[in-house]
Order: sequence, then structure tokens, then C-alpha cells
Amino acid sequence: MTELTRLVMDSPDRNGLDTDRLRRAFGILDGWIQDRVVPGIGAIVAREGRVVAEAYFGTADRATGRPVDDETIWSVASVTKPFTAAVVMRAVDAGLLSVDEPVATLVPELLSGTAEDRGDFVHFREHITIRHCLSHSSGLPGFSAANFDLRRGHRPLSDFVQSFARAPQLFEPMTAHLYSNCGILMAAEVAGRVLANREDPDRPVTSGVAAFHEGFANLLTDLGTTSSSILPPPEWAGRTATVVDTGQEGTSWEAANSAYYRSLGIPWGGLFTTPRELVTFLAVFRPRQGGATSTGQRILSVAAVREMVSVQASGPDFGREIAPELRDSAAGRSLRSAVPWGIGWDVKGGKPAHPTGDLTSPGTWSHTGATGTLVWSDPVADVQVVLLTNRTLGSGWTRERPRQALFSNAVMSAVR
Repeated sequence: MTELTRLVMDSPDRNGLDTDRLRRAFGILDGWIQDRVVPGIGAIVAREGRVVAEAYFGTADRATGRPVDDETIWSVASVTKPFTAAVVMRAVDAGLLSVDEPVATLVPELLSGTAEDRGDFVHFREHITIRHCLSHSSGLPGFSAANFDLRRGHRPLSDFVQSFARAPQLFEPMTAHLYSNCGILMAAEVAGRVLANREDPDRPVTSGVAAFHEGFANLLTDLGTTSSSILPPPEWAGRTATVVDTGQEGTSWEAANSAYYRSLGIPWGGLFTTPRELVTFLAVFRPRQGGATSTGQRILSVAAVREMVSVQASGPDFGREIAPELRDSAAGRSLRSAVPWGIGWDVKGGKPAHPTGDLTSPGTWSHTGATGTLVWSDPVADVQVVLLTNRTLGSGWTRERPRQALFSNAVMSAVR
């Protein structure tokens, strides 16, 4: 392995993992660095919530040559979404929300705008629930048409709320699957509004942004994190990995890298964190952990954890020919007949070509991020994996070959 590689293994054999096979899995990652597939990598494998192997490879910043190490902070993009879902479910645990409550009850802007804005299925908008939003079954698209204009204008998150609320609904809830940042933002806004007026329920609240950010920060505090934030402070810049191939290089609104992006606090992709602190979050969802950290700090109820990692919706992929300009990513080469999702978590089920590989169980839950990130947990093997890079998935590095799946396969081959 390269000089810039740091691999630490802590008795894998004692934890039911074959040491040689696990070392071979990490060798795959080292090969990516050698072949210049990605600039840098931070990766962890845990068993039963306990870290057994941890490695840091390559460079965090190509321009300066700054190496990746265990202090590097990563933009994890859509891996933010399960954290946002956890903020929402903590409001459910507190008796402030029901996941089957119509979003428009608390965010009436969802019913505003013209019929053209709202799409052909406008008569179903009042039926969109928080559960639909967090399982990508609401019918709302990936983004509103104004997404890039809002970013170019350095608009605040509250403007995104108003714009995403007016995005067209493309199908009746629960009849199809379409990955939706609009839905995630609506769920976050609902949580923010109920948190903002929890002391005075009769007081009208027109924006939940500040209260949502506070709820997110409280979640991270309860997790015991010190290097995680949806609003990373400027002084973290020297520790943060620079993401390459964003397609927005040199702009003041570049995803992941610009000061504006880092100040926006977006619920669908704004988290900056470390591999170790992601493992802490993953462990909360282990059945034996019961929604608490290893130190006993209660994060979620047992029931909330169960709901988040259980299938909530499994409609077929929505047709690729409709509204391609409003999608977060291009439709797959072949449309899937069933796309199971939990609340905030992707549940593998029978999905083909899944980034968690061929050897994980159908109950495996996971999430990827556009910055080249992946986290997953197999509840049967009780294995947790964090794989962070700083090259976007849109560059094709894990599409030309299914590299995330190949690493996942190698990890699972080590399970005894």
C-alpha cells in the first residue's frame, strides 16, 4: 500500500471477520488511489457497531497535496438525508408530528402557485404525507426548475422551501418511485415548523429553517459528534476534503466546495462529517442498540428505528421520459419494477446492481451521496461500512465499473 495510506485493524478475527480477506478489501481501495480513480478515501468497517478496520488514502486536496487522515472532514451529500429523517422522527417521538399527516397542513405553500406549476396531479397534492416525502413516493420531483437560479443568486434556504413547494407533482403518491430532494425539504420544513412552535402551538410559523437547523445540531450533539455539522464553520475549511468533478468548478455556488454552499444548510445534502462519526450514527439503527448510542444516549425510540429501516414504499421507477430536467440524476438504464425505501434509508430488497453489492442481505439499508460517498449496514451479518471519497458519482467512476459494489462484496466475503 502507498505511503499515504493509513490502515488500522483491530482484531477482525475476534469479531468474526477474516483478517486476510478484509485486508484484501482495503487493498481494492488502495488500487483506486494508485489508478487515480478518486483523489482520496476514508473508509471504516465495523462489526456489531465496533470499528475493526479503518483506513485513509490519497489526497484531500489535489491543489495543495494535503493528505487524507482521520481528521479529514468530508462533504457526504445525500448521506445527509437519513439524518434529516432522524430529526423528523425525533419530532414524531416527541408527539409533535405523525408521519401520515398531510404536509400541506403545516406547509400550506404546497397548495399554492398556478395549476401549471403544480402539475397534472394537483388534486393529489393535499394527500402528500411526511411518510411519502421521506420514502421518495410523494410524486414531487428531484428539484424545482429554479434550483440553479436560486444557487447562482446565493438565495437563503427559505427561498428553496417556497420554490420546491411549488414544484409539479408528477404522479399520485405511492404509485411510483422518484428520488425527490423536494420531498426531503418539505419533510424538514414540517419538522422545523413544529419544533419552532412547540412552546406555543397557536403561534403561526411561516419558516421552519432555523428550528430545523437547531434540531439537526441537537441530533449531532446527542450523538456525541465534534466534527459534524450541516452548517460547517469556516475554520473547518483546512480540514475539509475538496470534491472534484462537480461540474461547477470556479463558481461561487459550487456544490460541496463553495462558502455559499457550506452556509446553506441543505437538508438533502449539506452534512460535513467524518467516517468515525458516521459509524456512531449507523450504530444507532442496529437492532441491539435500540435507538441509542454506545454510551446509552437515547437518539430515537425503538419504534422509530424500526420504521426507518423497514420498507415504507416500493413503487416502480417513474418513467424516464417525463420531466428529466427536474431529476436529481438521470434515470437508470432499465426501469425497476419495485424500488423499496424506508424512512430516509434505501432498503436493498431485490434491487439489482445495488451499491452494497451482491452478498449483503435484502434487509440491508444504506445511502449514497453525490460526492462519491456510501454508508450501509447489513442487519443479518451486523456489519457496518462507511466509504467516503471526494470525487462525484456523476463523473462515472463507479458506473464504468460498479466499484462501490465490488468493495462491498469484498467486505462481505470476510464475514465468517
